[in-house]
Order: sequence, then structure tokens, then C-alpha cells
Amino acid sequence: MGNFTGRVGPVTGYMRSGKNILRSSTSVVKDKLTPLRAAQRQKLSTCNRFTKAFAGTGFFNKTFPAYGQTGTGYNRVTSALMSRAVTGVYPNMFLDYTQVLVSKGRLPGAVSVKATIKNSIIHFSFADNSGDGIAAANDSLILVAFAPDLQQAIYTLHGGFRKDKKATLNAAAFKGHTVETWIGFLSNDEKDAGDSVWVGRLLS
Repeated sequence: MGNFTGRVGPVTGYMRSGKNILRSSTSVVKDKLTPLRAAQRQKLSTCNRFTKAFAGTGFFNKTFPAYGQTGTGYNRVTSALMSRAVTGVYPNMFLDYTQVLVSKGRLPGAVSVKATIKNSIIHFSFADNSGDGIAAANDSLILVAFAPDLQQAIYTLHGGFRKDKKATLNAAAFKGHTVETWIGFLSNDEKDAGDSVWVGRLLS
């Protein structure tokens, strides 16, 4: 038959991670929305407001390597956010940006990190910890600035190298807005990443 997408009778077809999936069509759920379900929905919605700023770019597929797991980078980052960064009590849940990860993996993370801003250019500084475990001098810098009130992000997977000890990110698009900032590392072959570090909250 070839790949099938859509709904025919009791069967629904869709594509996921390049595979054609067939399953029984979802029926209407009549169960009452319990407080626990409502809280779980808000938790997921809270994460989605952050991750949608990266939608369609494949960013998290690289910054959250699969390491043999199934699913997508979106699934992996959402799991990380829900387990460590969502705080508050339903119906007042929010993200603790200091606990948000924009990358996660086996590489050693950044150390001695700082961030300042001048003329909407974010200046990052960090120590060169090449040789610490599998950390390499040519690991690429992952730089992220997220403006919560705009729900938008500026980011790069190639902001320089671990050996550089400094990097910049242009946040002119967020001028006048507060931004949350992170730094992480991606291996030269893009098969490994390191746990990102929240660097600080700045006014662009």
C-alpha cells in the first residue's frame, strides 16, 4: 500500500521519526478531568511554551542526543523539563529557568561561566576545561538567549569552541526585554552534548 496518513474508519495512519505508524483511531474520552490530570496538562503546557521557540529547527535532536533511545529530541527535552524545571502548584505552575536544560549528554559542561551584556551583545566567558574526561578543545559552543515575555529564543550550535574561553551572541532582537541565558557544548562530530549551564538573567 505504501505509507498511509489520515483516518479511515477505525484506523489512523501517521509518520513518526520517519516511520509509518498505524493504530486504532482515538475515541472520544468521556472521563472526567481529575485534578491530577489537569495538573499534568498544565505541566506539559508550561514546557511547551518554552520548547515551541525552537520548533522546526531540529535543535533539540542535536543538543539532546538519543544515545540509543527511541523518540525525538523534543521528547527528551520535555522529559528533562518536566522532571527538574517545572515548579509551583496547579494552577500556578511555571519554569524555574535556573533548572532548565537546553542540552544534555556525556560531555563535561562549562565551568566558571559568566555573562554580561553591552549594546544588546551578550558576552559569555568560561574556563577551558579541555581534557576533563572527554572534553575536547574543538567542542562547539551552544549559546541560547530566551525572552520569557516574548516566548522567543535566539540560539546557535556553533558559537565558537571550548578552547576560546569566550563567545558572543547578538540579542538585538530582544532589546528592552529580559533574557535568560545558557551555555552548553556539542562535540565536533555532533554525536555528544554536555549538560547546559544557566548563566544568568540579563536586560537586553
